[in-house]
Amino acid sequence: MVDLQTQINDLSYTMRRYYVDEFYFRQVTAFPADSFVLDLGGTKIAKRGLFDIEKYPLRVKYANLTTQKHPDVQSDAAHLPFRQNVFDGVVCAELLEHVANPPDILHEAFRVLKPGGILLITVPFLYQIHGDPYDYGRYTDFYWLENVARIGFTNIQIEKQGYFWSVLADMIRSWVYERAKVGRPRPKAARYLLAKMVTWGRHQALKRDALPGYKTDRFYSSFTTGFGIRCTTPSDK
Repeated sequence: MVDLQTQINDLSYTMRRYYVDEFYFRQVTAFPADSFVLDLGGTKIAKRGLFDIEKYPLRVKYANLTTQKHPDVQSDAAHLPFRQNVFDGVVCAELLEHVANPPDILHEAFRVLKPGGILLITVPFLYQIHGDPYDYGRYTDFYWLENVARIGFTNIQIEKQGYFWSVLADMIRSWVYERAKVGRPRPKAARYLLAKMVTWGRHQALKRDALPGYKTDRFYSSFTTGFGIRCTTPSDK
């Protein structure tokens, strides 16, 4: 697996992306070899993170609203042109914040999955507003649990991806990164020193948020960069 800890040294790589990559590197092993997997909203080119599903022994089909992402199928995620019970797995990475009604997409994922099929989702929470083309919402883990269960998914696992320190580190990183684009602060040596301090802080954030106490602490655990969700369709679907 790629050394994600080293990647943190690159300021263009967000803490949010770290957690997304880490989730999929860990969860992709749930798909047996030769599984037929739908990458919903995925892209064949210019992938944003380090995780690349193409590197695994899976049969992957991409569906995206825009042809600029080079999908196999151009489609609205809420109206997929696939028959029911066809895919062994569905991956939905950082997509649901860009749709006005996420349950519509969850319903479609449920429909196209085979009985016992696996759905993997990542969604941001405390992360900046971003287009693609629009950004509609941030939802809590309670929202996701209620909706995936209502649709019929089982074996639901929802994990918070980082806590207070990761959120804070990502906000500071974003500010430093954007300021550096316009040559601030001056001189260049000051930007270099600031970047080094931010990199150190990001590594410290990962260490702190990994400590057992932060997961149960009422204050620190009330912050998160987002959620990783794994669930399955019933075997008797």
